[in-house]
Amino acid sequence: MSASPPTTAADRLVGLDTLRTIAIVHVVLAHGAMTFMPALPGVGGRVVWWLIAANFGVPLFFVLSGFLITRQLADGMPTGTFYRHRLAKIYPTFALAVVVFGLIAGVTDLKAWLLHLTALHNFAYSMSGRMSGHLWSLAVELQFYALAPLLFALGYRRLSAPRMAALVALVWAAHAWLLVGATPPVQAARLAALLNIYQYTSFNIVALLLGALLYKAYATGARWPGAAPLGLAAALGMPAICAMVLPSLQVNSADLTRNGDALALLLLICLPPVASVCLGHLTLQRQWFTGPAWRRWSAFFAAISYQWYLWHPLVLLGFHRAATRWAGVDAWVRAWPWLALAAYGALSASLAWLAYRFVEQPLHARLRASLGGPGRLPGANA
Repeated sequence: MSASPPTTAADRLVGLDTLRTIAIVHVVLAHGAMTFMPALPGVGGRVVWWLIAANFGVPLFFVLSGFLITRQLADGMPTGTFYRHRLAKIYPTFALAVVVFGLIAGVTDLKAWLLHLTALHNFAYSMSGRMSGHLWSLAVELQFYALAPLLFALGYRRLSAPRMAALVALVWAAHAWLLVGATPPVQAARLAALLNIYQYTSFNIVALLLGALLYKAYATGARWPGAAPLGLAAALGMPAICAMVLPSLQVNSADLTRNGDALALLLLICLPPVASVCLGHLTLQRQWFTGPAWRRWSAFFAAISYQWYLWHPLVLLGFHRAATRWAGVDAWVRAWPWLALAAYGALSASLAWLAYRFVEQPLHARLRASLGGPGRLPGANA
């Protein structure tokens, strides 16, 4: 890596806001497409499903989170302040979402409630789906926050691209052994193991640490000459793997009793963090997405992204219940899936803005006062 002068922090943050916008839009539209258009005909349909199966939205969030958390610690934020601010930003509305989705799902199991409220529910896919499957990534985030100051103190100075590449390979090998070495070649068992690995913190911490590496490159002005070809290879590898091992582009359609197919799917969920960190580096280095046209919209969507992630399943649930109750709604969704997808996107974005404006912002104002610190609360989008 060679050094080059960094661009302005303001431009870099605009670029990161745009990446956060891309991430949340991908997550929301992917979940909507799985609901409204589970099977699309023709080449266009397969392209849409390749984009969904790539599933890069959450890994991109993790990379950006690792970058921003490392920046806070590198700027000298005291550990106690870091914990207070991180928990204040994420946990209150996360806990509210747990309560809302738990009540809607009618969960009465005390263990499920305790594991969700303590953000430990991602240890098993069967547990994380008890309330709402999307909450697993918040458990990973909160667990990373708990470890971040220690990881920063022990490893930031030693973090380098070659060592990170070795860690990625080690993590992949360990989970490959878990998937094909420690799990019997039975479809149901392998599918459960793969879904579990997908949401394990031990697997996803790679994306968060890649974000830390990205911050180090930014802070030192380092350049990664191989970022463009590596990122392109990772991005193209996702649809290529889907085409080879996913007949219907659904994970349960792969023959997981075959070790090669199982390992290919494990590689598939390793590629999005690699593509994300390369995209992040190119965005920062080349000042992508920093023009005036991007600023207003990217800042808005980045600001509401957390609430949009938390609450968009409520709109999907509303569509599902309406379609179940009224045949006309079901017929409309089947006849106009793209229109239904657009309506869901607009409604969920509006709900996110309302939650941001009338829940998150007032709550953070009170928390700022109780924490006694001036200025706004450092957030996932800042």
